Amino acid sequence: MSTTQKTIRIFFLDNLKVFFVLLVIFYHAAVTYGVVGWWYYVAAINENNPTNDLDSLFFMFLTIIGALFQASLMGLFFLLGGYFTPGSYDRKEPRNYWKERLIRLGAPLILYIVIVDPFMVYSLAVMGIKEWSTYPVLQGTFLDFYLSRFQSIAGIIEFFSSMGPMWFLLVLLIFTFGYTIWRLVSKQESIKDFVTREHQIPRIFLLFLLSLGLGLITFIIRFFFPVGVVILGIPLAFFTQYAMMFVVGVIAYRGDWFQKIDNSQIKTWIIIIIASAFFFVFYIVFIFGIESDFEVMAGSFTLHALVYAMVDNVICMGMIFVLIPIFRDRFNTQGNILRNLSSNAYIMYLIHAPVLVGVSILLASIQFLPLIKLLIAFPLSALFCLLLSHFILRRIL
Repeated sequence: MSTTQKTIRIFFLDNLKVFFVLLVIFYHAAVTYGVVGWWYYVAAINENNPTNDLDSLFFMFLTIIGALFQASLMGLFFLLGGYFTPGSYDRKEPRNYWKERLIRLGAPLILYIVIVDPFMVYSLAVMGIKEWSTYPVLQGTFLDFYLSRFQSIAGIIEFFSSMGPMWFLLVLLIFTFGYTIWRLVSKQESIKDFVTREHQIPRIFLLFLLSLGLGLITFIIRFFFPVGVVILGIPLAFFTQYAMMFVVGVIAYRGDWFQKIDNSQIKTWIIIIIASAFFFVFYIVFIFGIESDFEVMAGSFTLHALVYAMVDNVICMGMIFVLIPIFRDRFNTQGNILRNLSSNAYIMYLIHAPVLVGVSILLASIQFLPLIKLLIAFPLSALFCLLLSHFILRRIL
């Protein structure tokens, strides 16, 4: 591989990583102020902010967009995780590879579960933040709360399942473990024995059919594990998409697919994504009904749940062939700002939860429209995450 190719990959993939991390921070800020979803701090039940119809409509729109692109957002993280796995594995023996993975992924995960999450939850309860302040287990001292988690098997499982947004690290470790087992069992040097650089990207029609097939599997899975339900901290409703993205990332590395996606594929997938999104919105408004119970769509043996699962997977597949080449062709350079963001993106992701919650609580006494607060809290949180990472955490880690 030429030096030019290596440079191309580093720049546009690093920029894409920055984009994803900022989107994660934005999405959790949006949940704080009005988008439907779980988060540590929800302004609607803790603040007395004014609101209007336009503000409510905006957050309803963001909720629908979030429902459509949630799998794509986190799935593309797994795509990059899969893409960088084969090369890293090839350069190291399994033992050294896993030593590095456990330090980079496992250590932050354990730190968050054992220290960050319990401290955040207890602190929010002490400050009277709903709904944490109503939990009986949080009414004593921090030590009482901490020790109470280890008094039963259920409590221990719940303790180690409380990982907030760090579930991504656990799932990535699971996928990486699966890749390692495949390499050891198959005795193949790598997946390049099956996918060579001459191997072409499957035709769009075949990829579209694959996405529909994955949609059907997702539909069945969500009957047992609906959207919003987590098992051992993992959102199993999206597990199929995440696994697919990781596998595609591995294959894309071996087949050099990121360099082979052409503009005709971009245009076709953009049309498919826009058409799918418009169809979903039309279905919600005119067939399902905005006032209907969205839990039906989140997981049930109904047409509504099937439509959501199908559209969800088609958009997830399409985003691969849209964002990757767009960043490759248009965002393939870095100035000082992007370079600093890229260097700090991973740590920003790791610390964004307590930073965003802190910023949101500081803004709680100011009575603004939720949309205005979102537009203040998001950039402030991103900035504080960057400063903490760049000037403090990266210097001591």
